[in-house]
Amino acid sequence: MIKKIDPRVKLLIVMCISSLGLAFTRMPMLLAVFLTGMLLSQVLKADLFMLIKRIRIILYLFAVLVIIQSIFVRSGDSLINIGSITILTTEGLSRGLAYLMRVLIILISGAIIATCDMRGLIQGLVQMKLPYDFAFMTSIGIKFLPLLMEELKDTLTAIQLRGIDIKSLPLKERTEIISYIFTPVFAGALTKAKKLSLSVECRGFRAFDKRTSILILKFSPVDYLAITLTFLLTATLIAANQYFI
Repeated sequence: MIKKIDPRVKLLIVMCISSLGLAFTRMPMLLAVFLTGMLLSQVLKADLFMLIKRIRIILYLFAVLVIIQSIFVRSGDSLINIGSITILTTEGLSRGLAYLMRVLIILISGAIIATCDMRGLIQGLVQMKLPYDFAFMTSIGIKFLPLLMEELKDTLTAIQLRGIDIKSLPLKERTEIISYIFTPVFAGALTKAKKLSLSVECRGFRAFDKRTSILILKFSPVDYLAITLTFLLTATLIAANQYFI
C-alpha cells in the first residue's frame, strides 16, 4: 500500500523536506529535518542506503568543501591554529556541517522521488497544471541521476583496472583523481542526452498541441492521511524552529 501512494503526495513530501532544509540555519533543526526525511524514506521504501553507497566517492569531495568553508569563516572559537593563523573555528565547522546536512537532505529527497513510476510522475505533474513538456523534462532529469551513477561506476572501474587504488592514495591525490573523473562522466551523460533527444524526436514528441492519457490519478484515503501527516510534521518543525530562535 505504501508503494501505491500518489506521486503528487511524494512530490509534496519532497517539497516540504527540501524547503525546510534550505530555510533552516540552525544545526539542531537541520538534524531534525534530516532524521524526519530518513524516517519518511524508510516508510516509502526508498533505497537511500544504496544511493549513498554508490556516491560514497563523491562524499570525499563534500568533506573537502566542508573543510574549505569552515577555514574561511573567522567567527567563533578557534579550534586549530598554525602559529598565528587560524585554520578552523567552531562557527566555520558548524556552517560546514550545516552545508553537508543540506546535501544529505537533498539526497533523501532524490531517493524518495526515485520510488515514483515515471509515467505516474509525469501524469501527476500534468494534473498539477504543469505543461506536459516541462513534466516530461522533469521526469527525464530525474531519470538521468541513475545514468550518471552508472557513468561514475564505469569510470571508477576503468581507473581500478589501470592498477590505481583510490582508497590507498593520499587525500590530495585522491581529490585530484576525483576531479578528473567528472570529465568522462559528464561527457558520457551528454552523449546519452543527445541520443535521447534524437529518439524522442523520432517518436513524434510535440507532434500535437495536446496529449491525452488513459492514466488518471486519484487520491485515496491513504493519500489524504499522508498529506495531513506531512503538513503536521512541517508545521511542527517550523514551530520548533521559531521556539528555539
